[in-house]
Order: sequence, then structure tokens, then C-alpha cells
Amino acid sequence: MAWFAVDDNAWSHPKLVAAGNAALGLWLRCGAYAAQHLTDGIVPGAVVHMCKGTPAQVRRLVEAGLWHEHGHTCPHPKCAQPAPGDYYMHDYLAPYNPTRDEVERKRDRAAEKKRQQRAAQVGQLPLGEPADDRPPAPPRAPRNEARTIPADWQPSDEDVEAAQLARADARLPQLTPQQLDAVTRKFVRRQLDDQVRAPAWGGRWQQWVENERTAPAAEPGSNVVRLPGAMTKSQQQRAGLDRLRGRMNGDTA
Repeated sequence: MAWFAVDDNAWSHPKLVAAGNAALGLWLRCGAYAAQHLTDGIVPGAVVHMCKGTPAQVRRLVEAGLWHEHGHTCPHPKCAQPAPGDYYMHDYLAPYNPTRDEVERKRDRAAEKKRQQRAAQVGQLPLGEPADDRPPAPPRAPRNEARTIPADWQPSDEDVEAAQLARADARLPQLTPQQLDAVTRKFVRRQLDDQVRAPAWGGRWQQWVENERTAPAAEPGSNVVRLPGAMTKSQQQRAGLDRLRGRMNGDTA
């Protein structure tokens, strides 16, 4: 439901006080009708009947100077002359309520602006420029679309710095460039194997690096970056067998 504008200080105006609450309710309802249907302040008699206005309420509005009947002599230049049986709301267009023409022009401008915005979004028309004979531009690729990681993906310098700082905060050793390369290869391989799709990979890679352990041995599939010189589990077993053979040879001798 539309509402017509009223000065905040108008509610204590002598005309409104003189009209009384019942007539004032009719004045408000008919004012909302005039604003919604762009009547420029004209209140048809049928609308008064529709709003259940009584002759006494109409008389009080006319006597208070809030409404004008046909043939009124109000000197205000914007108080139009209503048809017989209709009424005009005094001061409707001065200065708060726009005219029908002003409202329609504003709506037309808003509709044209919306049309240009929609055209610009699909690459048909640059915003604020008239249409021409140019073919429409191809649709833009959606941003942040989830996709699989490229096989040659590499972290940015910012990703590496953030990951190393996170390891330092966790009191974990810094990774060497060789270890970072190994981590990255393993990270990319895991994302491809699991068919993971994401709009970006830097944050995931940073978390992966932060959780990497630099233990000398690890269970299969765990995130472990081996330190230089560290032996694998099989190497440790072979070294243990070699030591055992050495002790047995020494005992035999």
C-alpha cells in the first residue's frame, strides 16, 4: 500500500486537530489511494465510499480545509478543481508529493538504467553507452568456479611464506626448497587422485604444509617429509641385519 508524504510537524496542525480522529483516518486512507494511483491529489467520490467515509467525516475534512469540493475558491495555485462529487486534497503537491509525470519519468529512468545494467552483465552493452551494431561479447566465465588442480600447479611466494610462518608458530622446523617441492608434488597428486575440485588451492596447500612432519620414517600414505640423511624403514632393517651379521662373524672368529 502506498503512502503519501506528510510533514512531520503537520500532525499538530490546527486543521488536522479540528478534523478529528475519525475524519483524519479517512484523510489518510484516501491520501494513500491518491499516492498509489497517481491521481495528483484528486479523491474520487467512489473511493470515499469504498473507504467507508461518512458524510460527517467528509464535511469535517472540507470545513477544516483539508479537502476541497468542486467549485472551491482556494487561492493555492496547485489546488486543482475536482469534478462534481470528487474532492481535492489541499497542498497535496506542495511540497512533498510528486506529480504523476514526475513519478512516471523517474520510473522510466530506473527501468532504462536496469536494462543497461542487465545488458552490461551479459556483455551486450557497455553501461551508459548506446547500442550499436557490434556483435555481443561472449559470456564471461563465472568467478570462483570449482575445478580440479592443474598437474603443474605451484604455490605462490605468499603461500610459501604463510606456510613457513605457520610452521614457525607451531615450533616445527622450516622446510627446505627440496622438501617444499616434494610436498607440492605429493599435494597435487593427492588432489588429483581424490578428484578434489576447488576454486583456489593456496589455502589448502598451506594447511597441508603446516601439517607435514619431518620424521625419519612414516607409515604409508602419511604426510612425511624425510630429512636429508634419514633412512627409510627398509634401510633401517637392512642396516640392522648388517650389524647382526658383523657381530656373528666376530664371534665366529
